[in-house]
Amino acid sequence: MPPLTPGAIRFAADRHLGRLARLLRLLGYDTLYSPNVSVGQLKESAARDGRTILTRGRLERRFASVPSVFAVKSEAAAEQLREVVERFGLDTLTGLWTRCTLCNGVIEKVEKASVERDLDPKIFNLYEEFFRCASCRHLYWRGSHVDRILQNLKQWQVGPGE
Repeated sequence: MPPLTPGAIRFAADRHLGRLARLLRLLGYDTLYSPNVSVGQLKESAARDGRTILTRGRLERRFASVPSVFAVKSEAAAEQLREVVERFGLDTLTGLWTRCTLCNGVIEKVEKASVERDLDPKIFNLYEEFFRCASCRHLYWRGSHVDRILQNLKQWQVGPGE
């Protein structure tokens, strides 16, 4: 069975899974997260938007009536990501860097000239490609951290047809 691509599944992460939510967003998965979210709000979002709830809590007590919920076991975000990727068979390549890790918005490529006044001149002169979140307007570029992130993600790389 081919891996699930971004758009095929959406998540809502409980307040204990902020780092996991950011990693899923990095992979392109629509993942709602707020440190102040209540169990009731998670249930409501799951019902309204067809989201799968991700939690570290006990399923029996808090989410007994929710049809799509998954409890990660690990406390470490990287291991939590592995659990979710394996459980849902997620494609970890197709949607890479298409969602804002901060707000879950869609990231779009922008013209370099349009961001000059928003960046430190050193960054502006060093890089050629820039991207902006359509929601929160955060700017992204392929800095040195990208290679480190890609290296860390290699262990879970699954794309179409794999």
